[in-house]
Amino acid sequence: MKKMTYYYKSSNKPSVLLLHGFLGSKSQWNTVAKLLENSYNIIHVELPGHGESPMVSQYSIDDLAFEISQFLMENDIHKVHFIGHSMGGYVGSAFAKAYPQQLCSLTLLNSIMGPDSVARKIMRDRAIQLIDRFQNAYVSMAINNLFTPQEHVTHKAIIENMRIESQEITLEAVLAALRAMRDRPSQLGHVDVPVQYIYGNRDTVIEKSIIEAELSQELYAGVSIEGGHMLLLTHPSEIVSNMYFID
Repeated sequence: MKKMTYYYKSSNKPSVLLLHGFLGSKSQWNTVAKLLENSYNIIHVELPGHGESPMVSQYSIDDLAFEISQFLMENDIHKVHFIGHSMGGYVGSAFAKAYPQQLCSLTLLNSIMGPDSVARKIMRDRAIQLIDRFQNAYVSMAINNLFTPQEHVTHKAIIENMRIESQEITLEAVLAALRAMRDRPSQLGHVDVPVQYIYGNRDTVIEKSIIEAELSQELYAGVSIEGGHMLLLTHPSEIVSNMYFID
């Protein structure tokens, strides 16, 4: 049984695979997908326990990368442009390291190739310990932190919709995702595909200093946008216009 749900229509166009982040779903890509669909075959993937995907109590980021590789082979999709947001970017990084022959390019949106810092691991452990008693409070706080103060004013409807959708995500799904993110290994190092980072310079979840430190280690492209962690919702047109490897 597959851990994730896949949505696509076969075509002769080049393929773009879109994978959302923690507490998200494929619907968060709606505007980005519309901007790309005339030129690309869009493949949507939903993380375990998110959207329409089944609940899976335990998995690793590498498990998800492997499943995507198998899905592509089963459907005769030879190569994709992989665009991953946040946790989706962690999966994309693992995919790029393990299966570069199936990749045209990797775009990391508000994401990194490196592991959690020690401080971030501690934060995830605390969340895992407390979330069974305070799930609603944790999810509400987590969503608040994804947006800048200005975005809370200008994107109220989008934020409220994310809150509503997140209520469908079970406690078990949240815990499984937190563990998978905490335990993921570093994927930093040479990858034989073009890699681009697109990040928010006001992102407080994955701060620009962390991303720029990775950019300084590797010969990857980077574009900073004036925004927070949810650029796919707040700045979709800017994302698409700044994608170097997506024409």
